[in-house]
Amino acid sequence: MTTNPIPLFAGLLVGFSIAMPIGPMGLLCIQRTLVSGMRVGVSTGLGAATVNVLYGALVIIGLNELAPLMAGSGRVLSFAGGVFLLGSAARTLKRRRAGEDQQQPAMLSPLAAYGSAVVFNLTNPMSPLSIVALLSPVVELSTPSLAGAAALLFGMFIAATIWWVCLTGSITLLRSRLSPRMLVMVNQAAGAVLTFYGALALARSAGM
Repeated sequence: MTTNPIPLFAGLLVGFSIAMPIGPMGLLCIQRTLVSGMRVGVSTGLGAATVNVLYGALVIIGLNELAPLMAGSGRVLSFAGGVFLLGSAARTLKRRRAGEDQQQPAMLSPLAAYGSAVVFNLTNPMSPLSIVALLSPVVELSTPSLAGAAALLFGMFIAATIWWVCLTGSITLLRSRLSPRMLVMVNQAAGAVLTFYGALALARSAGM
């Protein structure tokens, strides 16, 4: 009995399309890789991928009910995501501000990085909306069987994993070539952009 490869390929395409744009999650992953290493960066990406697969499963189960639900709770999610981003930005900007000769503060563990990424992606209202937009044509064209749905979700997760490993691996190579001073400057720049994203999310939650 042959297995239909189309759901797997569709899942790979959707997974890459969701993971590759560098938004707040991508920036958070890059910043954590620079500060705490590749394992923490990959764990952050996998946390985001886990939530995306969860949303993907909900889309397959009930596409018509999901989009209005997520859109309606967008302001609440934007507020929570904005608070999370501003907190991450504050910790980022605080690192080594007193001087480059001080030792690094305690780094995140991979488990903590994974858990916090799950929480952040759950509070990011753009995640479910983008998944609905990308996944709905696939589901509408051919309602997948149980095996097809599993292949679709597996493809999404594998694509995201490949992307996060490639991204964090590249950042790790770059990190080894940067001086301590340059690392501080890049970290501060990442903190500033995270602050911008956090303020934007709060403004969105207020309806501005």
